[in-house]
Amino acid sequence: MHALALLLALTMAAAPEAGEALCAPGAQFSLMTGCPAFGPGAYQAQYAAARLPKEAPTLAVEKLPRPAQVLEQTYARVLTPEAPLFATPEDALTGAPSASVGTGFIFVQLVNAVTVGEQTLYQTRSGQFIRAADVKVVEPSRWQGVKLAARPDVPFGWLVKAVRPSALPGLEAPRSTPRLARGRQVFIFGSVRVGRWNWYLVGPGQWVEQRAVAVVTFHPPPEGVSGNWVQVDLYEQTLVAYEGVQPVYATLISSGLDKWATEPGLFRIWARQRDDRMSGAYEKDRSDYYALEAVPYVMYFDGDRALHGQYWHDSLGYKRSHGCVNLSPLDARWLYHWAERGTPVWVYDPSQPEAARAESAAAEGP
Repeated sequence: MHALALLLALTMAAAPEAGEALCAPGAQFSLMTGCPAFGPGAYQAQYAAARLPKEAPTLAVEKLPRPAQVLEQTYARVLTPEAPLFATPEDALTGAPSASVGTGFIFVQLVNAVTVGEQTLYQTRSGQFIRAADVKVVEPSRWQGVKLAARPDVPFGWLVKAVRPSALPGLEAPRSTPRLARGRQVFIFGSVRVGRWNWYLVGPGQWVEQRAVAVVTFHPPPEGVSGNWVQVDLYEQTLVAYEGVQPVYATLISSGLDKWATEPGLFRIWARQRDDRMSGAYEKDRSDYYALEAVPYVMYFDGDRALHGQYWHDSLGYKRSHGCVNLSPLDARWLYHWAERGTPVWVYDPSQPEAARAESAAAEGP
């Protein structure tokens, strides 16, 4: 496509409201404060400012241990609605259940396996037994953020979905372009607004739309806060742990869906538990019922809302929960051992409602 035609096509996607002036490209450079943040001049200025450094930047991080097993416990999702629970293995042979798990988004911790007759049973954390045919063992996410040794000089984040980078902001990449993998850490060398969204320059000739990236943001401590504190960015779905003004850890999260939103504010961790059972339902018909055994590394900060590990999804970087802040097991373990009761937690959302990243279709868990 001809350069001028491309420029016009891209900027038309961000048309100004009626009655607002549109600066010409030349005026955009000489009258930056008087020109609106759209139009050919704005695009040209943003594109010109996006440049790769002469040397590739590096993220100063400390190497973290990677255990072979991210959680000591074994968990399984219950697949059968109203799956029966048995007080003893012998009760399973005679078909005499003592209770059922109910219906919903239900996970159990498996303690050990036993074979009775031709059936395999699992003993759960509660001491009851469930048939192996009624559950599916899950593998917790192996995602882990970064332990920062210094504040980065260049903004960075992670791709939250696999994406084909475009040669220019706003253009669809050819299908022959290799995808950048979900979870890849990227630096952001520039930003250009096209329509409703920013496009980030993440590599040589590699532009990705902002909805594919969770950006790590840094802030000074909130007023009255000192020492260790935690920052939760509800828009970017990222978390940063600080020691004073120095960021020391950064990672992805999953906060509450808009229907069960994680509330912004300044809180303090008021209770900590190595693991805790969580269950509940908010809909009148209980269609969103969940029951989760042994949720790991729980840090309550706003009533029953908590920072905690999760083993039931791998959608970090997207809103997912009933209001809690989900972390990967490895991230939650690090934070649990670093934070204390009373550690401040600052939750904020810099976005406008219409600019929220696309969400998962349904809430699963706290």
